[in-house]
Order: sequence, then C-alpha cells, then structure tokens
Amino acid sequence: MKTLYLARHAKSDWNSNCSDFERTLNEKGMNDAPLIAAAIAAKKGPKPDILISSPAKRALSTAEAFAEAFGIGKETIHMEMGIYHGGADELLELAQSVPDSAESLMLFGHNPAMSEFANRMGRNAPHHLSPCSVVRIDLDVAEWKEAGKEKGETLWHEHPEKNHDH
Repeated sequence: MKTLYLARHAKSDWNSNCSDFERTLNEKGMNDAPLIAAAIAAKKGPKPDILISSPAKRALSTAEAFAEAFGIGKETIHMEMGIYHGGADELLELAQSVPDSAESLMLFGHNPAMSEFANRMGRNAPHHLSPCSVVRIDLDVAEWKEAGKEKGETLWHEHPEKNHDH
C-alpha cells in the first residue's frame, strides 16, 4: 500500500502587481496553512516521505508550512514545474515516477488539477478541493507505477472550514 496526500495551496492574494506565478498567500492563507498542517501532522498516518510542490510562490509557501509541521527540512521539498502547468494526467505521471522506497507522497498544487486528480485516484474523494484542503488517499498498490484510476480509497479530507468555529 502507498499513501498519497494531495494538497491545494492555501488562500492566495490577488494583488494585480505580480504575475500569477509570484502570487503570495494572503492573511487567511498564512493562518490556514500552519493550522491545517498541524492538524494533519497530529493525525495517525504515515508522515510523507517525499514532498513535491509546484514552484509557484503560493504553493511552495503552503508546502513549507507542512514541512515545518512534519519536522521535515524545507530544503528537501522537490519543486516540479509540471504541477504548475499540468493537469491530472501530469500529476499521475509524477506520482508514478516516485521511487518505491517512498511509502507516502504529498503533492502541493493548484485547481482544477488537484481536484480532478483526487477524484480520479480515490473513491469518495471530495469533488472540489477548497484552498488549503488536503485529502489522504491510500492506494492499493505495491509500486507507485501501478497507481491509477480508482486504485485508492479516500481516508479523510481536511480543510480550513472544518477547523474554524463558526
């Protein structure tokens, strides 16, 4: 079995003075990322062996908050431009290329690709990942190259709305 964590970046700032790639997290995103990261780090389940993020500033900032919560060095986060430019197919190819020594993988990216990929991979995945949402999908495979459509079961979906008192 392999564990796949899919994370959509936290809420970003729509400041028109910078490119889409350079967009940073807004105040809500900066608060949500460590909150959700801490909630997930406290859950039972394997700590991710590999963190791979879109190099876009908002995704990388989110990945860094999770690395800190998991006690993983931020310098070990792999950046993959394919997550920024690609769709669900590219995310699947990326997951299938992970070394089998890694039992768990966490990807940080953007919608609509992250939501589409979650729905492709895990039965009962949420249809839409809101900002800073994370899903855990346990894949019934021995090797990453076997990962594919509906090979996984969605164990949980964590998101900021679930963690704030209304």
